[in-house]
Amino acid sequence: MFIGHYGVAFIVKKKASDIPLWLLFASVQILDIIAFTLVLLGIEKASYVPNINPFFRNLLDLPYSHSLSGALLISAIVFVIFWAINKKTWAWILGLCVLSHWVIDLIVHTPDLTIFFGISKVGLGLWHYPILTYIVEIAFVLIGWLLLKKNIYSYLLLILMIGAFTGMVFAEEPMIFREHNALRTSIVLIANLLFIFIAYLWDRKNKKYRTDSGYCDSGYEYTTP
Repeated sequence: MFIGHYGVAFIVKKKASDIPLWLLFASVQILDIIAFTLVLLGIEKASYVPNINPFFRNLLDLPYSHSLSGALLISAIVFVIFWAINKKTWAWILGLCVLSHWVIDLIVHTPDLTIFFGISKVGLGLWHYPILTYIVEIAFVLIGWLLLKKNIYSYLLLILMIGAFTGMVFAEEPMIFREHNALRTSIVLIANLLFIFIAYLWDRKNKKYRTDSGYCDSGYEYTTP
């Protein structure tokens, strides 16, 4: 799954409003961010292969970032970090957000996810039905997005997400991307980092609004001097 992971972040934000949205975004996508980095370093692989199905245009070999064992390890590390800095409520929520990435990927991927660092490949294969996959991802993002308070950055984020995903599914991939795997990977990595940054701006804008108006989604009131 691609933008659908952010739907999880939106839904969790509604239930745990004190956790910054950008941090939830980073948690649900950290496995992909690690994967893109490892691909650029030549440790994992994501190579272009010609295919009419947009979800099979990549030959994926991600034995570390996208194994269940790797996901559990990264989830545990995130949990320990936030527990150590005395964010105990956040710790378990963010840890589960990290793990949610692998669980959702299990539904959409063909058997290219592994259980233990390259051993026992699994995947239920929703990607075999690209239109259905597209609808599910868009719906998941929209449902979560509609739950939250909007501002200019929320609309910008939604437009960029849906636009990028729609282009990936329906547009022909430029030749320069097919021929340069590092460029393809870098573009996707930058796009995800951009989404996280816009989520940060969304959070910041809402926080400023709450402070200025004395209103807070979580039920607390801010007082101005």
